[in-house]
Amino acid sequence: MKRKIHVDRKFLLRLGVRIPLFAGIALIGLWSAGAVFYAFHWSGAMTAVYSGLLLGFWIGGFRLRKLLLIPTGMACAVMVAFAAMTPERVFAETVWQAPWGRVPSVEYTGGVTTLRNVRDFRYRSVDDYDIRYVDFHFDPATVRSVDVAVSHWDGMQAIAHTMLSFGFEDGRYLAVSMETRLPVGVEQGFLPGFYRQYELLMVLATEEDLFKLRTNYRREELYLYRTNATAGQARVLLDYIVQRADSLSRHPEFYNSIARNCTTSLAPLLRVIDPSFEGDLRLLLNGFSDELLFELGYLKCREGETFAELKARRLADRYVLSESDLPYSTQIRTNL
Repeated sequence: MKRKIHVDRKFLLRLGVRIPLFAGIALIGLWSAGAVFYAFHWSGAMTAVYSGLLLGFWIGGFRLRKLLLIPTGMACAVMVAFAAMTPERVFAETVWQAPWGRVPSVEYTGGVTTLRNVRDFRYRSVDDYDIRYVDFHFDPATVRSVDVAVSHWDGMQAIAHTMLSFGFEDGRYLAVSMETRLPVGVEQGFLPGFYRQYELLMVLATEEDLFKLRTNYRREELYLYRTNATAGQARVLLDYIVQRADSLSRHPEFYNSIARNCTTSLAPLLRVIDPSFEGDLRLLLNGFSDELLFELGYLKCREGETFAELKARRLADRYVLSESDLPYSTQIRTNL
């Protein structure tokens, strides 16, 4: 005879409520501990005391659920203070590291767009360079192409830095890079990047600055691809970039390690070309962003060419020759 198993539905219901409740409070508390340490710059000892109180009341909540109101209230207070942070207040007295010292701005005169503070540093080594900024004037009707650059460092393949470059009919190129704007004496970190410690900066620059720094001095692996964007689409994409740069010059934004970084900040551009694009995990593991673009059909390639073959052909470093008389932008587009 089969033995009947009694199921206490009320117990299961309570368990189904308690597990998400306690887990949610634990996650919020963990996040708030990071916030008081990174965003509000509490000492390690003060953060440990705060975390200990959260943990103590959370454990006590297993016996007396009213105690859960205390860690919840503490974490919510931190969330409110965190939400009130603005770049203008946080970075009011900040002295920025030289590569991110100036924010580009935009001016319109008739049919000509002028970009101020376009970076054009001249490097002798990674840490030895002349600080130069130029004005870049262009007629939007002269935009002809969009190229994508993906740069890997320290042999990492899953992580990379992605950039764009717009080509004009007069042979000039405007490079675009979304970057972390760092204060003097501060190194970028993944966890601090979640807690509003850096500003998001759109760097507008010459390729001799942004790309050459990586191929010639940092010795990164930089892959440069021509996209299939038409001249009309290129103009739309550049217009988005210009408007974004103008917005950031007027209303600074915080950098975020996942939600607002060098690649995800440019993701809306994919929707300009393909409105049906809904996102892809490779935008987070941005070292594979070029593979994603290839699969979506955005990259120019030869008939029957695989992605591996395209990537091997488009390693820009192999075309950079110091003794060449060709302009740098021409060299890196060899065999394009």
